[in-house]
Amino acid sequence: MKYLICLASVMFLLLSMPAEARDTTIDFKEAQGGDVYQWLGSKGFTLERSANDRQKTKLTATNKGLLIEALAPAQSILMLKKGHPTNPRTVEIKWGVNKFPKDASYSKGRRNEAIMFYAFFGKEMIDSGSAFIPNSPYFLALRLCEKDKIGVLQKGGYFHKGGRFVCVAHPKTGEIVTTRYDLKAAFRKAFGKEAPPLSAIGLEFDTTNPRDKGTSSAIVESISFPSAPYIRD
Repeated sequence: MKYLICLASVMFLLLSMPAEARDTTIDFKEAQGGDVYQWLGSKGFTLERSANDRQKTKLTATNKGLLIEALAPAQSILMLKKGHPTNPRTVEIKWGVNKFPKDASYSKGRRNEAIMFYAFFGKEMIDSGSAFIPNSPYFLALRLCEKDKIGVLQKGGYFHKGGRFVCVAHPKTGEIVTTRYDLKAAFRKAFGKEAPPLSAIGLEFDTTNPRDKGTSSAIVESISFPSAPYIRD
């Protein structure tokens, strides 16, 4: 279960937000030719869990975008703690998978993925459902998958009150697909009310408890918020 990502999101919520506008598109192709870790840091990303363990996670800047690889069983998170789009409705992600974790399927209880996009909403901390797992803001988690039904808002092992997971596409191996997802409509459907402001985003893979060697490979070309007028830094 992805409860540990929520610890990173709490840190984001404490940041100030002076009003300086910039583009609402994160283009990972811009990192090509430089140090990908420095580039991610310059954009406000921090590496959580195993993301900075280069024995488990490999990050590579390519002409297609950011290549994110699990080299061993791991959960790695790239969390954007700086800046957020103002009043976004739709997120657009260009991404793909080169290798899925073996037999990954949320519908069958095997909650692994090669790539997941998280959107956190508001500052209210919602009950995780466990005394041992920290609470979290509301979140929606979008993933690419092989076999689960597309568009179904699913519950995980925890966070039934405030979190939903959804497969948004079945890409062919190596194919870059474009996901356009209405976050506000999905939030309303999942939780029966209007979404609070977006407060953090993140990228994650999870190959823990694998059926093979715990490897996966995905690529993210860009993340944008077409309906948002600007991002505050």
